[in-house]
Amino acid sequence: MDSTSSDAGKEDDDESSSSSTTSGSEATSPKRSELDDFREQWQKELKKEQHVASAATVAPAGGNVGDGKDSIEQQARLLFQQGSELERSGKVFEAMRLYRRATQLVPDIEFRVYDKKHAKATTAAAEVDGLMERMLEANIDEDEENLEGVDLGLRFQTLMARSGKLFERASGDRKLIVTSAHFSDLPMEVILYILRWVVSNDLDLKSLERFASVCRGFYLLARDPEIWRHACMRIWGVNLGVLKGTPFSSWREMYINRPRILFHGCYISRTSYLRSGENSFQDQFYRPIQLVEYYRYFRFFADGKVLMMTTADEPQQCVVRLKQRVPTQNEILRGHYRLHDDIVIVVIQRNRPSAAGQMQRPGRKARDIEPEYGQQTFLMELQIVSTGKRPFSQLHWKQYTMVQQRNNQEKTTQFELTTTKYPPLYFSRVKSYHQESEGPLK
Repeated sequence: MDSTSSDAGKEDDDESSSSSTTSGSEATSPKRSELDDFREQWQKELKKEQHVASAATVAPAGGNVGDGKDSIEQQARLLFQQGSELERSGKVFEAMRLYRRATQLVPDIEFRVYDKKHAKATTAAAEVDGLMERMLEANIDEDEENLEGVDLGLRFQTLMARSGKLFERASGDRKLIVTSAHFSDLPMEVILYILRWVVSNDLDLKSLERFASVCRGFYLLARDPEIWRHACMRIWGVNLGVLKGTPFSSWREMYINRPRILFHGCYISRTSYLRSGENSFQDQFYRPIQLVEYYRYFRFFADGKVLMMTTADEPQQCVVRLKQRVPTQNEILRGHYRLHDDIVIVVIQRNRPSAAGQMQRPGRKARDIEPEYGQQTFLMELQIVSTGKRPFSQLHWKQYTMVQQRNNQEKTTQFELTTTKYPPLYFSRVKSYHQESEGPLK
């Protein structure tokens, strides 16, 4: 009984120990699996690194590793390139090991690799430049090329791409010793700002075109789309619209071809007709015939203001009076205009004569003297007409109405527009109008 009980106790102990060992192994098995995974991954990385190193130590075809300086440099370059690839993939530690081995073989391997790449890039750029020069020499001959129908902007851009400069000093000026900066040394933004002053608020685009005729660089600068867009905006304002929805390819083309008013002069018309005079009290059979001749002047400004003057004086004497925006003569009438397609709508009001020049007794209050003709407002519609050589150089009368207010009564008069009394107005340029610039184009 004792032996059997002891055997049974041993079996129970064995079972308990086996169960305890199995439970312990089950408890420690997750930790061992994580550690095993880490070891397996580490071994894979070591094998991969050894494989890369063994591939790097293989000498290129045609010799062993130690066959001269060329083979050593090639081996160092190969190690450096492989290190660069590992660094790009994010494996910086492995890349540093390959960099160290490459620098041990050739200390300045980094500079040699860079010089070789730079030499290849320089050679490719030289080949492209040579090809461009051959194409330009074959297609563009500056002396013999026929420029009729050629897009000068595109041609000049191609020539500037070859030289790499917008404009430069003349060849004779390079030998001179100068103490001041040349115009070509100015930044592009400064030159464009100067051009805004050239155009000014009065839209002196004729001076801009003269600037463009100096050289190729000035030609390209004068074609700046922002300058022409601001010029179009100043003329048409909210009616400008979007360039994409118009038949014009650029703002400059819109400014040139779309009907507009000219600002560098004034529109002049001469009216002449015969009028019968009164009979003489001495001779009833004598009746004189009088020739009446007078001029009508219009000067338009880019900000929407207009001046009108009707006088018998010659244009040489009158155009100077219209130079100022706010004239002092009472004979010059001021008003505003609006441009609608090819129709110019003008509204002008006759100025009241000032009472400052009239005699006033001391101690008496100055009275607001109403003129004998009352308050007059002129409403006119003129059509812009182009001729063969001069675009937008004529204004034809379409409607002329006068509204007169006197003694709280309003009277409207519609004038009959005949070619004898209201001939077309012809544009005449006045150089003194744009001699000075009051402000840049905005």
